[in-house]
Amino acid sequence: MEANGKIEAVQLSITPELTISGRIGTPEWWPSGHRASVVLAHDLGSDLNDPLLKILQERLTQKGFLSIAFNFPFAELGKKRPDPMPTLEKCYRAAGQALLRDPEEAPSIMVFAGLGLGARVAAQVIAVGTKADGLICLGYPLHPAGKPSQQKADSLFRIICPMLFVQGSRDAHCRIDRLESLRRRIGAPTQLVVVEDADHSLRPVKRTHRTAEEMIEEMLGAVESYLARTVGG
Repeated sequence: MEANGKIEAVQLSITPELTISGRIGTPEWWPSGHRASVVLAHDLGSDLNDPLLKILQERLTQKGFLSIAFNFPFAELGKKRPDPMPTLEKCYRAAGQALLRDPEEAPSIMVFAGLGLGARVAAQVIAVGTKADGLICLGYPLHPAGKPSQQKADSLFRIICPMLFVQGSRDAHCRIDRLESLRRRIGAPTQLVVVEDADHSLRPVKRTHRTAEEMIEEMLGAVESYLARTVGG
């Protein structure tokens, strides 16, 4: 990784009583080029060491994007139940602000991204007024598992930046036809990439000839293509 940049552990102070772990990926030549950054949030039942998140952050660093991944408080404490949405939003905003502390090193473009729950929080943070130049949703949890009629997507209608959805075709939390119908009603530009035979975590389901490595490369390719169009690759 040192040949293309560095990834370092950091601590983010949210309140005097709350500190969470983070990880910043800095390209070898920074700041330069597009000066773009990506904030990355993990899913429910995971943390910043999620393998998919780590691979994505490494690729972003290699491609010249500043990035930060971080733990939500429930993950930091090893709990399964997520924190209230206001707490999750506060932590997401704090992670983004951590990239802006040094004016000389600060990015000029910021994209919000997340896996599962992290994608929902990223969307909500933008919807309530935090400026972002793009939104990447990996496994967006559109509805509870097996309950497509109970959609949770109000925040998406209040977003004006371009959005990318990368969804598994076998995602129990997001029926593709429901997401397609939703996209037609969203005012902002959207793109959907469906990973065949992948589940909610973009991993292979049983009885498929596809490998996890193939799916990861498909996800990475979709993200890189989106970033190239959105902020200048």
